[in-house]
Amino acid sequence: MRVYVKTNGRRFFVPVPLCLANLGISLIQAPFIQKYIPEKDRKYMDMIDYRALRKSINILRHYRGLRLVEVKAKDGTEVTITI
Repeated sequence: MRVYVKTNGRRFFVPVPLCLANLGISLIQAPFIQKYIPEKDRKYMDMIDYRALRKSINILRHYRGLRLVEVKAKDGTEVTITI
């Protein structure tokens, strides 16, 4: 997965391996991480099915080049996430 950020004439490229994304998903549901999430936001985190999210990331491996997110803000900031 690649994350491209363009702001104020600068471009950033952040490569994120899909195995690292799966590891991040596993860590989010760990109890020692959950205690740092504010109580008002924790209800949203409880709604996410992390097993299904991990499976969907594994399925996305077959769709290289697919753009998941392409956002352009009014101030000129652009963010693109590509598999």
